[in-house]
Amino acid sequence: MNKNISYDKLFKELLQEFPSETIVELINDLFKKSYKPDSEVIKLSTETQNDGEEKRSDIMLRIGGDIYHAEIQSNDDTGIALRVFEYSYRAALQHGKEQSSDSIELRFPKSVVIYLRSLKNTPRDLTVKLILPDDTMASFKIPTKHLTEYTLQDLVHGSSVIFAPYYPMRYEGELLESAQKAVNLEKDAVFIVDTIKSKLEKGEIAQKSADLIIKSLEDITRNVMVKSNIEKEEVDRIMEAVQQRFQLEPLNWREEGRVAGRKEGKIEGKIEGKEEDARKMFVKGFSFEDIQDITGFNTEILEKIRLSISK
Repeated sequence: MNKNISYDKLFKELLQEFPSETIVELINDLFKKSYKPDSEVIKLSTETQNDGEEKRSDIMLRIGGDIYHAEIQSNDDTGIALRVFEYSYRAALQHGKEQSSDSIELRFPKSVVIYLRSLKNTPRDLTVKLILPDDTMASFKIPTKHLTEYTLQDLVHGSSVIFAPYYPMRYEGELLESAQKAVNLEKDAVFIVDTIKSKLEKGEIAQKSADLIIKSLEDITRNVMVKSNIEKEEVDRIMEAVQQRFQLEPLNWREEGRVAGRKEGKIEGKIEGKEEDARKMFVKGFSFEDIQDITGFNTEILEKIRLSISK
């Protein structure tokens, strides 16, 4: 079944579980800053009220004396610049206002728009031009980031790992009906899973962060495949291959106040199912190397499976 995914909500959930050090690194990367890793991060309210009207931005943070604002965009939106300006104005009223007897100073957030997809006309920069009462003009400039310009390796290192679950979106628009395209998608997803698992084992990422990244990756990967012409059986096979690399615990830390123990390794008792998957891949024309890479079977086992097909 196709699952409607809220990409900005997903990003908020990820950001909520990342330690302050990673958030500081992310802000440094996005805005070319140099805050120290132990800098205090204050998560500000993203809801503002004005004359009874509620507005909700995606991310609003304070580090040091500055406010940072990020909006996540999955598609081109000609109105995003004006919305960012409005969010910023409301945030300045709520979080950055200083008033004296004869003046009011509004400190606007430093904003960025992060595009998950980039098309031919996706803007590189956004600007809102303000004509002030004295006819002078001010420009409210909003930089953008395009995730399609990040390589797979970029997205699994440093603070960029928070964007790793979105990588499968690059396969959108491709039919994924050929065996090779499906294999490429699977390889990329497995690479992300294995890298996150390695980071977890090395203590470079917290368990909650790792679980949320993998869960988000699974949801987006399945969503991309379901929207394509790929057969349901192939979708299920690929998702099982991805899920077997990293066993998720129930996402119930908030209720329990702790992280449940992790089960490492491959699921036992599924060898027969993997052998059947290998047979289907041989029949569909997958290469020997791809089948070996996906199943993890050695050459001897795969040769026996291939011979059993011809009998």
